[in-house]
Amino acid sequence: MKRRVHLEIHREDHKNDALGLVFLGALERERCLELLRTYLGPHTKLKQAEVDDAVLRIGAEVREFPEESQNLVRMARDMMRAGRVKGALGQLEEALRLSPWNAQALKGLGRLYYRGRRREEARYYLTRAREVAPDDCDVLRLLADVALHDERPLAAREYLEVLLQMDPEDRRARSALARLMPEDARQIRETIASCEAPDLDQPGEEEPETPG
Repeated sequence: MKRRVHLEIHREDHKNDALGLVFLGALERERCLELLRTYLGPHTKLKQAEVDDAVLRIGAEVREFPEESQNLVRMARDMMRAGRVKGALGQLEEALRLSPWNAQALKGLGRLYYRGRRREEARYYLTRAREVAPDDCDVLRLLADVALHDERPLAAREYLEVLLQMDPEDRRARSALARLMPEDARQIRETIASCEAPDLDQPGEEEPETPG
């Protein structure tokens, strides 16, 4: 069957991949559409796209088998409870083949890969989970955990701040953010200290002439 999906693609999640170029405004329209279609995959048809400085909002149509996909997600959960992680991974991967934007399958894969210390794969699936389910606090929390383990405290802070906007009572997120604040300040101080002050007694390099 076909289903309409609405995605929120965030610039901060794609700073280091090809899709990040869409936010720069430097590509031709057809090139942007090509990048989007590639990212969405062969079973998702792009219908509309609106971009601002930070968020790309997508309307698309996906071909899927949602009931069968969700059944596999439930089977994967049972396997995880029984400690059969490899089997659960297989069920979730099959669930995504049947429904590429199944938020629960994406989150489940992200969680399992994170637990298995495969953070690159975890970040990939959790990013897509956030795009199809932007209000899922668990996904934001997991993305923050991945960012912390990747030594990206500023990214972790952004995820936690968004999480707290949605759920101001989340004590775990508030505690993690409070621990991050001093770390941010320390990194800024170290960055400033590592920049050598220019020697004013030494002549600087001549600047190249600007062509007239």
